[in-house]
Amino acid sequence: MAALVQVCLEADYDAATATCTSPYYAPMEAGWPALSLEGAQEIGAACALLWSLAWVFRRLKKQIDQS
Repeated sequence: MAALVQVCLEADYDAATATCTSPYYAPMEAGWPALSLEGAQEIGAACALLWSLAWVFRRLKKQIDQS
């Protein structure tokens, strides 16, 4: 079941009183498009790369601090 939100056409909106003369309910649009398998793999690879870089810099900092 889709969530419904109250909307107003621009022609029905009165800016002086900030009211809508004939509001109606419409299904809410999805915020994110569907994610393909390739897109998910790219995001996962980017996360793994960033995590590994952070791990390397952390190890380097520990080595520098110890010497």
